[in-house]
Amino acid sequence: MFSKLIILLVVASLWASAFVFIKMEEQTIQPITIMAGRAFIAFLGLLGVALITRKKIFGYIKDTWKFVVFSILGITLLWLAVAFGQEDVSPGVTAVLVAINPLITFIILVFILRELRFSVKGFSGLLIGICGIILVVGISKVIHGGAKLDGASLILLGNVGLAINGILASKWAHDIHPLIVSVWFLFFAALSLGALAFIYEHPLQSPWTKDNYIFEITLGLICTGGGYYGYYSLIHKAGPYIASFIFYFIPVFGLIFGFLILGEKVLLSQIVGVAAIIGGVYLVKKAIAKGGS
Repeated sequence: MFSKLIILLVVASLWASAFVFIKMEEQTIQPITIMAGRAFIAFLGLLGVALITRKKIFGYIKDTWKFVVFSILGITLLWLAVAFGQEDVSPGVTAVLVAINPLITFIILVFILRELRFSVKGFSGLLIGICGIILVVGISKVIHGGAKLDGASLILLGNVGLAINGILASKWAHDIHPLIVSVWFLFFAALSLGALAFIYEHPLQSPWTKDNYIFEITLGLICTGGGYYGYYSLIHKAGPYIASFIFYFIPVFGLIFGFLILGEKVLLSQIVGVAAIIGGVYLVKKAIAKGGS
């Protein structure tokens, strides 16, 4: 259990830090180009690790269609939905919408696939966690930040796709090493995003700087490569439901990074929010351990 918690927290911290690098890069580089670059660099990094560790990555050609589905649901649609959805949605609202991922996964597994028993305690934990996210982000930012229906719907749609991706990965790739899944997954994501970048943004004409290259390599190798490998490892070890709780802790690490790096103030309500998130996740874990109640 402890190792699963560590993986969850590490992935959440890596994905939270990704927003910092993306924000800095977007000052000069267009968003699809950034996303295509991070996917390609992440693919190269994990491919190198797979070759060094002698993983039989070419022994799964027959599963190519699975990896294509993973790449579409887990990266391409998600990243594009968030990128374009944020044009009409404030960052605070976006953080809350992304944090609904565990609730979406819960609904699919309980009411559609019926693979989990409904638990009042577990459902209460989910809602407490969402309330904690709202406190961490700031109630005023959520209420007054603004969100148009189209933008919010796009972000929610992207997270529905990611939730489905996690569930499918646990079924279709349970016998495939997470590193191999991540390599193929990122390869096809890099292809699709690269094609879109060349069609719409002309990345070779972008004003790349030394800082951009540093940010892109860090974003690709560490935040994306390490993050997605950890994500699929967690799905492999603990299942899609537990893995979905990564999204509860991303705003928490965003709060921590803002305090440590940017010197932002931490409010009492935000500390209460962090406690609520931890308490909510604890309730869900207890409910799962008891098989629902």
